[in-house]
Amino acid sequence: MKKLFALATVGFAFLLTSAFTIQSIINWKIDNEKSQVKFVMQAHGQELIGNFKGVKGDVKFDAADLAGSSFKVDVDVATINTGNDKRNGHLQAASWFDATTYPSINFTSSKITSTADGYQAEGNLTAKGVTKPVVIPFKFTGDQATGTFVGAFTIKRSEFGVGKVDAEVGDDVTVKLEVPVTKD
Repeated sequence: MKKLFALATVGFAFLLTSAFTIQSIINWKIDNEKSQVKFVMQAHGQELIGNFKGVKGDVKFDAADLAGSSFKVDVDVATINTGNDKRNGHLQAASWFDATTYPSINFTSSKITSTADGYQAEGNLTAKGVTKPVVIPFKFTGDQATGTFVGAFTIKRSEFGVGKVDAEVGDDVTVKLEVPVTKD
């Protein structure tokens, strides 16, 4: 009887601890107005810099519970801005992002881990209907009420069927993220 009581007590303590661990995950609301997804690439012998607005999604993050943390984020392709309206329209066309058929770029994490410099999110990036695994190194600064996620990674646009690769336009695109959040 004592063993049964002891097992029941340990089981209850485990469930209670698990319940508090689940509750510790913080749901964050993305500040859509201030969020930036910037990109940098080579085009026609110079650096092309642009950005997307329209960042939305589900962000669950707690440095103390990375196993329970996750990102599911969408970026509105129609918000692309390179500082040139003609180029913006060209990038939204079917030969590039095809914003009419594929209105968003999506990232869904599968694993978040800590690193020497912060964290990294492993997951799938989908652009123009093509999904590829990516690793996004990032840092989080903030407190229990507000914060900012900052990260950067490089992809090859040809792997997503975005534009054609030639001598005029580079294939490597560096994506820089700055996503302010508030506790939801």
